Formats: sequence, C-alpha cells, structure tokens
Amino acid sequence: MEILGEVLADWAEDPQSGYFVLEENLEGRRAGFLVYGPTPMTDFAYDLYWIAVDPPFQRRGVGLRLLRRLDGALDERGARAVIRVETSGKASYEGQRRFYEAGGYRECGRLADFYGEGDDLVLYGRSLEAKEAR
Repeated sequence: MEILGEVLADWAEDPQSGYFVLEENLEGRRAGFLVYGPTPMTDFAYDLYWIAVDPPFQRRGVGLRLLRRLDGALDERGARAVIRVETSGKASYEGQRRFYEAGGYRECGRLADFYGEGDDLVLYGRSLEAKEAR
C-alpha cells in the first residue's frame, strides 16, 4: 500500500510521470481505479500495475469496465499494445486470476515460489491490434 501511495502521489504531482490512472465512479463515489504505464525498454508494451474496486462496488462490473477503458485509452493512441499484469498463484488469488481471464487476459507463464514458498508469480497478457490493422 505504501508503494501505491507513492505512485499516486507522483501521478497527482505530475500527471506525465509515466503512470496513468483511470477511475470509475458510481453513485457519486469513486468505485474503483486502475494504474498502468508504459513498460520501460519496449516499443508498445504496458504494465497494468494496480486495479482496485471498493468492496461495496465489487461484482458490479466496475473492474471489467476499467479494463475496457484501459483498452480504449491504448486504442486512442492508434498503436499496437501488449498489456502485462502479474498476480499471485496462491489459492486465495483464484478470484483475481479468473477476473483477468474474464477480461480477455491469458496466462503466459509462472515463476514458482517467486513471492515466497508456495506462492508463484502468475503472468497474464493481452494483445491489442493497431487501429490500422483492423
């Protein structure tokens, strides 16, 4: 949470910091947000760093709308994009992994015991074609 706070503070101070924030509001409140940015040393790759939905708004499509907004933001650039997201392989993260799969992401790899004993890093990815290619 400390790192997320630093990233959001950097973004608030300088929206051109390399991080981008998308928000979804419902019922006059911030229901969720997503933080992404270009992956260093790549031509068209992006990292989805965080996606969070306030518990009262979970299971109401907020997260999937945020993923679609990310697709739209990258599509507006008119370029091809590859989006990468990492999560835990623990059983308690099964819901997060199903969420990414429902959003069109596919598991691309695993690193055993990355976060700790029995806690794999699970890598998901999604490719978006350039507007001109469609």
